[in-house]
This record gives sequence, structure tokens and C-alpha cells, in this order.
Amino acid sequence: MSSSHPSDESHLQELNRALAANELTQAAKVAFVLAKRGALPIMQLIGLAGLMGHAGQAARAAELYHLWLRCTESPLLFAAWYNLGVLQIQADEQQEAEQSLRAALAIKPDFIDARMMLGTLQERLRQHEAALATWRLALAQIDPDHPASRPQQIKALNSVARVAALRKHYPEAEDACARSLLLDPQQPEIAAQWISLRQQQCAWPVCAPLPGLAEADLSQNASAASALCISDDPDQQLAAARRHPVNQAAPPAPLADELGYAHRKLRIGYLSSDFSSHAARLTAELYGLHQRAQFEIYGFSWNEEDRSGLRARIAPQMDHHIRLTVMSDLQAAQTIRAHEIDILVDLHGLGAGGRPGILAHRAAPVQIGWLGHPGSSAMAALDYVLADAFVLPPELAASVSERPLYLPDCVQIHDRRRAVGPAPTRASCGLPDEAFVFCCFNSSRKLAPAQFAGWMRILRRAPDSVLWLAADSEPVRDNLRVAALRHGVASERLVFAPRVPQADYLARLQLADLCLDTLPFSGGAAGADALWAGVPLLTRAGSSYAARLGGSLLHAIGLPELVTRSAKAYEDKAVRLAGKPEELARLRRRLAKNRDRKPLFDTPRLVRELEQLYLQVARGALQQHHAATTPDVSLPLVSILIPTGDHDDADLLEHTVRSALGQHYGRCEVIVSDSGGNDVRRRKLARLLSASPNLRYNRAPTLGAEDNLDHCLTLALGEFIAVAPAGDLLHADKIGKMLHYYQAYPGIGLVACWRQPVDDQGRPLPGAPLLPAETAVSGASLAAVLLTNERGAGDALCQPASLLLRREQLGASFGHYQGRRYRHLAGVATALAALAGRECAYLPAPLSTFQLAPPAPSSGAARLAEQLAVALERLNLLYEAHTRQYFLTDAHQFKGLLAARLSALGALVQQHYPQLAAGDPQQAEIVEQALRQGYHMLLAGS
Repeated sequence: MSSSHPSDESHLQELNRALAANELTQAAKVAFVLAKRGALPIMQLIGLAGLMGHAGQAARAAELYHLWLRCTESPLLFAAWYNLGVLQIQADEQQEAEQSLRAALAIKPDFIDARMMLGTLQERLRQHEAALATWRLALAQIDPDHPASRPQQIKALNSVARVAALRKHYPEAEDACARSLLLDPQQPEIAAQWISLRQQQCAWPVCAPLPGLAEADLSQNASAASALCISDDPDQQLAAARRHPVNQAAPPAPLADELGYAHRKLRIGYLSSDFSSHAARLTAELYGLHQRAQFEIYGFSWNEEDRSGLRARIAPQMDHHIRLTVMSDLQAAQTIRAHEIDILVDLHGLGAGGRPGILAHRAAPVQIGWLGHPGSSAMAALDYVLADAFVLPPELAASVSERPLYLPDCVQIHDRRRAVGPAPTRASCGLPDEAFVFCCFNSSRKLAPAQFAGWMRILRRAPDSVLWLAADSEPVRDNLRVAALRHGVASERLVFAPRVPQADYLARLQLADLCLDTLPFSGGAAGADALWAGVPLLTRAGSSYAARLGGSLLHAIGLPELVTRSAKAYEDKAVRLAGKPEELARLRRRLAKNRDRKPLFDTPRLVRELEQLYLQVARGALQQHHAATTPDVSLPLVSILIPTGDHDDADLLEHTVRSALGQHYGRCEVIVSDSGGNDVRRRKLARLLSASPNLRYNRAPTLGAEDNLDHCLTLALGEFIAVAPAGDLLHADKIGKMLHYYQAYPGIGLVACWRQPVDDQGRPLPGAPLLPAETAVSGASLAAVLLTNERGAGDALCQPASLLLRREQLGASFGHYQGRRYRHLAGVATALAALAGRECAYLPAPLSTFQLAPPAPSSGAARLAEQLAVALERLNLLYEAHTRQYFLTDAHQFKGLLAARLSALGALVQQHYPQLAAGDPQQAEIVEQALRQGYHMLLAGS
């Protein structure tokens, strides 16, 4: 400090008094006087400048620092430069901050805090290699034996690991993580990063134990993204998602209006890091295909880098593209909220590069996850996850926290504008000309040890083959070569493909013979690339969403035989195709034909289906508007069929129609088909017909009851069919509750409910539902009940009025099964057709009531004819179900049931033989033929 001035002491006392009283203006005035004289102590300088910075006077505080540095002689100049640098960083004056920090280091090169801060600043400025060099030097300067240096070491190591991984310096990043964990094993985020780095390098076992961390401890720290590559257990994947920091923090208050907005167009916001990433590559064509009459498309991104040029193509397809680059999660969510986005679609989830913290603030009333993370996020703020029936069948729905929204064919969208150029030569890609080429271009992190071992068994069984892999770096290639040698396979049989532009990558793919998928994380994008390039894909379907993506692709392209269910079947199929060139050639021809015919690459169709889902889940006035004005693009249409005739009371018919029109579900049409000979029922419904545009009445005189029901069906436009005989009263939620099961669980093939019988006064009669609670029943087990019970439960369940059916299952009429019409067992036949490969949802709630009709009088001949017809239909249903191997596949069970049915029919024939002999000869011939066929099947051991 310079020579003391007589008033310096009084000024210093005044400064301390002003600081104590928080009088910043007066304190600053005095401090500037003292600084100009070189008489301001550094502690008062740092304290006052800090207060001024927090008060929004950063520029004035920096001016005080500069004045002090010019006018003061002190061995602590480096500390002032450092604190000035910190102040400038807080004020976002990054270039000035770098100069200040370098000035501090020029005075004191071993000032670790300044060097660490400089590295942080360089990382913020995206000077990643410079930041790494700075932290490496800091580590070299830190004395590891000094007790106080441990936090600095950990911070520097973690910084090196973070940026080295970003620069794909994986070995260095892994080493830094390991050294950090040796200093402090209780760092879950660093353990998760270490696991991820080992996955990237195929360093197996991924969770190799470290001092203080056993393998089990490490696996419990795996991130949600890493867990998809480690385990095929959906529950373990969900547990990993729950460990994510966004799910450990207290949920912030939601920003969006829960009830939604009243926009003329639905505002759809897509959230992506840079619209040039993995998910964005799949969605490149999506944005321009949205119908602008109904939708306004927003894109929100935060990463400025775009080396692919894809964003330049995508951004113009959007109505609004908004950058969130320098914003915090809260600021980004507030920006999205300010645009009143109706539905926010996140393309990352908990995957790499995502910002789930934005979603946590509930920036939109409806938030949907798609593509980026094929597993549950466990986030309360994420309402839905897009799926399809294969990747997320009903039995897996409990393993995701989000509600599934099902696309009809495949959850994955594709860009049809990707060009596939002419294939290069095999020699130019390092491939043997005559070898069979297996390939897998999935990310190296998806290569699991068990899967790789299976590939090596395939190579050993197919000696004239090679495995073509993508590998980012030489360490990855070295690890895979060593792994191959351990399995007895020469490392030369692994061929590695360098990274090339997308068009060259797709062109190069054509050289492969068969693409091998990975487990437990299937290669959705890479698998689709192979199929697009004309290369068949072989997959093994696992238990989780991520493990079933390849199977979804293959079903949507019409090649389901390439979906295997076990490691043995997968390996056997691969070896078989390698040795059967003609079989592989047939697959390639089918693939080429199906590419433009099957749903997988029909992107416009998927976008229309996606828009229907958006309209279905949108909140607010827009959803109601579309339900009323454009029903064809909102909810699925349900047709409620009401067959009637002279036997029905007109008042009861009106009550039935009113209950059908009163459904809370917003998209029903009600069809009345009148087979009566007079106009009584039409007159009774006249007022309802004029007031209800969704009520249709049709005359069908002279038709019998079954044919009239089928006539209703021919008039129906709905995707789903319900039946309400005149006299039934439908609960207002009947259709909504039953349809929910079809919408939520695509594996459901049949939805049934209980109908409460009542007397003529509407009082409940004795009876109870078949099952006590809402449940899903296996299609095979329910079919067995229907086929083995002569009367009772099965008949009650299969009454048309108890069912909600898909229109496509019914064909031209009710009661069809395997091309045969069943009149007496029409409900059973209809149910069997719906249950093939699917399940039944049963609702025990009395969702409708009906009056029991007295049995119709009939003659002895009519009763005999009906008994014979029922017995024959039961036999025919039994034959069809067993011979087609849909139901009753157990031969012993089938033979026992067949013998009993044949015996019953034989006894009936013997008892009434005189009537049969004197009756219709054609009927007798049908009975004899059925008996011959049955005994033949019985004796043949079928």
C-alpha cells in the first residue's frame, strides 16, 4: 500500500460503517477514494465488489477492481485478478474473464483455483481441448499427498472425464473417473459415467469392481441409458430411471395450464438438442408432413452444433424454430410455456443429450416421450410414451410410468428421403469377396458380452463368414479383437467400418448379407437402415421395450420369421441363412418388394396416425371442437347396433336408443335396423331422429333376428362395434370404459362386460358377473372354456350385447370363424375369431341391463333340429380350433373332448333315428359326415 494519507484512517472507518449499514452507494464512494490512493485493503475490496455484483452493479465493481490493480502495490494482486475474473464470469463477460484469470496465473502459476476456473471458462466457451490441457496441468500441479488437495483433485479429475468423453477420448475419461472414484467411491454420477464409458469402449465386464465398489454396487449406479444395454429386465430399467437426478429432486410447480388452451390449431412442440441427432434423423421428414390446417409446429433446441447439415433441412419445415441455447431448464420451460404449447413431444427422455429438467417444470399440459429413450423415464411430468403393440404388449405396460399411446404398426418413424447410392466394392471396404458378411452397425455401447459370445458361436459354425462392425476408435477395435480371440475366433474375421457420411453409409450397407441385431438394446435406427438398404435383419425379441424394437420393424415390413425368441433360435437361424443362399435371396426379394408396400416406411400414414393420437390426448377446447366438427380425425368411431322388429316394444326401444345416444364417449353412431312390418317404432323415434345427426334408422322388413343384426353391421361405419338389443339400457360410460382397453392395450382382442338382468319393473334379478374384478384373461384359456363347456359361462359372456368388437374381426356378419358361419353358436365363433393370439378384457361392472325373455315355444321337430345344429357347430368349432393350432393344442385334451362330443352326437342320433330317417336327407348326410370326420380324427391320433 502507498504512503498513508492523514484522512485514510477516517475514510476506512467510514467505509466499514457503510458496509455494516449496507449503504452500498456511500461505501462505493469511499472505496473509490481509497483505491485511487492505494489505501483500500484487499479484504474490503473483495467484500464490497461481491456485494456490488449481487446488487446488479457488476460493471461498477469491475471498475473498482481495475482502479485498485492500477494503484496498489501488493503481493496479493493475483487474488484480485482472480476475483475480478469470477465477477466477470458471473456478468457473462467471458473474454474479459479469461484475461483476468490469465493475469492471475502470470503472477502465480501454481494458483490452482485460478487454473481450475480458467478450465471451466474454456469449457463454457467450447474450447474443449484447451480446457483439457488446463485441467491436466492443474492435476500435475496438485500435491496428492496434501490433505486439503483431495477436493481439488476430484474436481479436476471429474472435469477431465466430462470433457474427454465429449471429445471421444474415452480411455482418458475412463481413467479419470476411476481415479476420482478411488479418492471418493461415493459419487453415483461418476460411477454412472464410468459404466457408460466402458460400454462405449466394449470394456467387459462393464461393471468390473473397483476398490470400495463391488460389481453389484456399480450396477446399482448405472444410468437409465446404460441400464438399457445391461439388463433386459423392465423392472431394473425402471429402477435405474427412478435414480436419475431429475426424479430424485422435489418436483417443481407446473408452469402450464392443466386444462389446456383454446387455440384454433393444435400447437405441437418438438424438443431436441439440435435437430441433427439420432432421433432427429428419424424424424427429418415428419415436420413438413403435418397438416397445417389443424396443427402448428414448433421446434425447441439448445445445441448450436450441427455437423450433419440436417437441421438446415428440418428447421424450414417448422412454423417456429426457437433456440434455448443459453437458458437454464427453468428459463427454457418458461419460454415454451409462453408459446402456449398444447403438446410437447420430447425426443430424448433420459438419453444422452436430453434435458429432462425442462419437462419436469411441466412446460405444456400434455407431454409425450418418443424415440430417444426406449424405456420408461419414471417422470411424473411425462404423461405418455409412444409405442406399438409389439414393443409394449399389455404385460409390459406396468413397467413404464407413462401411459402408452399406441401407433398401429410401428413406433419408429423414418426419413424416406435418404438416398442409397451405388454400393462400393467389397475390397474397398476391407471385406473378402467370397465370404458371407454378417454386419451390425449399432453403437458400440449396445454390444453386450453375452450377445458377442453368441456372434462368435455363429462365426465358428459358419466358417466362411466375417462380422462387419462399426467402431469409433482403435481402443474399441482392440477390445473386440481380444474378445474374439477369447472365444476362439481369429481377430481377422472382425472387419471394422469407419464413420462415413449418411449416404455413403447406406450405400456401403448393401454389401452385407445379413444384419445381426443386439440384445438387450435392439438397434432400431440401425436396423431400419439395413432394411432400407435391402439387407435382412435378424433379431431376438427380449422382455423390454428396448429389446423389441427390431421385432417391431420386422413385423411392420412383413418379415416376422426373422424375429426369434431364444439365443439358440437366433444363432441357428443366422447359421442356416449363411448356408442357404437361395433362402436368403428369397428374403431379400420380399424385402425389396415390401419396402414400398408395407407400413414400415409409409411415413405419411404414420404422421396421420400420430396426429389422431395428438387430437385424442389434447386438453382444452380444441379437443371438444374437433370431436364435434371433425370427428373423422379425432377418436375412433364406435357403431352401436340396435336390431329391432315387431316383437319389441316401441317404448323400450326408445329407452335403449336414448341410452346409446347418451354415451359419455364422444364418437358414437347409433344404427337402428327395423325388420318389423309396421312403422310404429320409426314414429316413436321421430323426435330423436330429427335432433340427433348420429342416429340412423333403416327398414329391413322380413329379415330374421340374426340377419337383421348382420344388416345393422353392413350399415356401420365404425372401427368398433357394440350391440344393444331393444330393451337394453346402457350405462353412460359403457362404451368409454370398454374402448379404453383397446386403446390402452393393443394385445386385447375382445372386451366383454356383465349385463345385469332385471324384471319388467327394472328391479335386479339374481345373478353375478363371471369374474369379481376387471382383468385380462388369456385368449387361449378363455377359448378352452368356450370350447369345453356345453352351456353356461361361455354362452353368457359371448352374447353380442356383452361385447365390444373390432369391425375388422367380424367380416360380413357375426358368427364367422375360419370362413364358416355359425348361427346357434355365433357368439362363441365371434369370440374365438377375436381371441386368436390375443387376450380378453372382462369388466364385472353392470354396464347395461336387460329383461330376460321367456323361452319361445317350439315343436319337437324344431327342438331336435336345434339340438343337432348346436351339436354339429360345437364339433366344427372343435375341429377348426385344433387343426389350425390356435386353441386346444394339447392332443390328449382334444381327443378326450372329441370323444365326448362324438358320443353325445351319436346318442342324440340313436335316440331320434326314426325322425332323422324320415326327415331331410341332406341333414342326415351332414350328420353322418360330421361323425365320420370326427372318428377319423380320433383314430388318426389328432
